Amino acid sequence: MAAKFQLERIDNTIKASGHFGMQEIHPFLATCYDATIKRGYEDIILDFSEIYSAFPGFMLSVCSKVLDLRMKKIDTKLILPEAEGLKKLFVNTNWASIISPQQYEVSSFKGRTHVPTINFKTDREQHLTINKILDAMLCSITTIKRRDLSAIEWSLHEITDNILVHSESNTGGLIQLSSFNSSKKRIEFVVSDTGLGIPTTLKPALNINSDVKALYECVREGVTNGKGAGNGLFGSYETCMKSGGYFNLHSGNASLCYNPKSKINLIVTNEKIPFDGTLIVGCLDYSKPGLLEDALRFKGKKRDGPDFIELLYEDSYCDSLNFILINETESFGTRPAGAPVRKKIFNLIQLNDYKFQINIDFTDAPLLSSSFADEVFGKLYNEIGDKYYASLIRFHNCDPTNKIIIDRSLNQRKQS
Repeated sequence: MAAKFQLERIDNTIKASGHFGMQEIHPFLATCYDATIKRGYEDIILDFSEIYSAFPGFMLSVCSKVLDLRMKKIDTKLILPEAEGLKKLFVNTNWASIISPQQYEVSSFKGRTHVPTINFKTDREQHLTINKILDAMLCSITTIKRRDLSAIEWSLHEITDNILVHSESNTGGLIQLSSFNSSKKRIEFVVSDTGLGIPTTLKPALNINSDVKALYECVREGVTNGKGAGNGLFGSYETCMKSGGYFNLHSGNASLCYNPKSKINLIVTNEKIPFDGTLIVGCLDYSKPGLLEDALRFKGKKRDGPDFIELLYEDSYCDSLNFILINETESFGTRPAGAPVRKKIFNLIQLNDYKFQINIDFTDAPLLSSSFADEVFGKLYNEIGDKYYASLIRFHNCDPTNKIIIDRSLNQRKQS
């Protein structure tokens, strides 16, 4: 099995083998340019059958390039990796569908540690996308403080908002939450677009000529092209850096890499092959409570404002949370369907320091299976204990039969 990355073009087929990493982005883009612009092929085949690993940063740059080619009436087809696990990854992450929608359907994957790649083009799509990501996080991670979750929310909003405000991208942007793991307590995200790019939008405003200088300046506080406050990239970079994570940025003829494990933490380099648009790969570590919140300081002051939980769950009096069950799951019949619901309720309780009641609204909810009821309410009872369950959990519009099913589960848990 070949480990070293190799890339070749045979007529209109671009064949890659080995391991896809961040360093392969620019050679791949150059090969696409050669096939489509220089050679004039109006359709290309991406043969990834012999690759053995693929990282989200590289793959979102591929997906962005494909969307750009499609806007130029150049079709793409995909040959999936032969390795079974990698083949599933391409389908589940939505990479396959974005690269070749005529071959592969949009991913329906609903894992607990990944959110498939999403293409957003409007403010509404951006808002729904970020909410989907935060919702998935609430169903998965634990032991994160609310203000730190709010800091993550802010970073995701800012870097995606940059695409809509600054990039002028005809294809919108792509975002993928590549992993969030409760044991490692790290969030990894990738955002990509094929718009104007940071150097193009920033150099005139700063009166500079260097793409390298533009990327160095764009992560400094208050640096802007005049269309914003200049805090988006700065705040996202700061949260990654101060939490001990990493931050990579590709745009124009330059790339920026912050790695806390390197001898030189921050490196900004010139790239001979340009990245048309912007690619951001970031990692946030939330293992130290309050660290992400503290990183978001602008002119010495902490950022403030409503967050995802306040807007979606808090009632008008801000002393309880409204949890509409029918909106939280598509199935009420199995334990796997109940697990993310329970984890979300538990997270809402602990994110609010066990101070807010949770009003669980059963309106339009069907009959619960015993296994679903036990997974959500029985296990929740064990997790928070009798005292907090009695004082914090409230049912509204609960069918009498469902109440009997839930009570039976609680009695069994109390007796075990």
